Amino acid sequence: MGGSPSSEPSEPEPEPEPFLPNPWREVEFSDDAYMKLQEEIKNHQPHPKASTTNILILGNVGSGKSSFLNSVCSELRREELNGRVQNIQAVRPGAQTSVTQHLRSHTMEPFNDKIKIFDTAGFELGKTVNASIILKKIIDGEVAEGSKFDDILKSKMEGDKIHCVVLVISIYNAENLDPALIQFYEQVIGMLTETGVPCQLLVTFIDKLVEKTEDLKDLYRRRDIKQKIEMLAKKMRFSMSNVLVVSNYFEEMKINQIKGTLLLEAVAQMLTAAKPFQERM
Repeated sequence: MGGSPSSEPSEPEPEPEPFLPNPWREVEFSDDAYMKLQEEIKNHQPHPKASTTNILILGNVGSGKSSFLNSVCSELRREELNGRVQNIQAVRPGAQTSVTQHLRSHTMEPFNDKIKIFDTAGFELGKTVNASIILKKIIDGEVAEGSKFDDILKSKMEGDKIHCVVLVISIYNAENLDPALIQFYEQVIGMLTETGVPCQLLVTFIDKLVEKTEDLKDLYRRRDIKQKIEMLAKKMRFSMSNVLVVSNYFEEMKINQIKGTLLLEAVAQMLTAAKPFQERM
């Protein structure tokens, strides 16, 4: 009496290598590359149709907007600040309220007075009534710097037209994005598509996925990090080339070349994105 052929247990599939054979984005971490980025941003000039290059930072409370601004300003004022991280108010992950209640711009004087970065942390995106209308007015240059968000709809003003919009999301939220935030961002992206204003996605808190700052040099070779960012880009309908990745200064008292390189790369890309729009104005 013949028995059924015995089946050999299948071998488990091997775990993929944690590192990609090649980085998915080429970034050089060296003193020379770092200083070249400093010079590139220092020498930036807007298109003749614009007096300054104006970048608008958007994000929900605790996403890392204010910390990004703090970090960038520290980088661009490194000589003035003797290489120290400047301390402006910011919120930590999980915070429920914002510290910014007005439209506030950060100029890069004396490093480069042709760059302005605007912070809109004052209202919770997707929860504030008329948030889309307020943002449209800001982007179109119909809001004066220093205006309180609650007053924007009450009066007619004149301000700086925005040349590039950056949406900020924490890597913490990559797998569990608030549907209301996604819906709001979709409205913003739709509005920007109509007006032609370029839009980029800035992913923050990437340092929480590495053990030490030195490990950020392998950021673009880490398979798990690439997968997280690809998933986030797909949810937000961004091409990977329009996704910027940074590690803000939180605990550090002094700036360093590795984090600085990522921060300056992000700023340089924003300035590059803004220029074609300025030319079309």
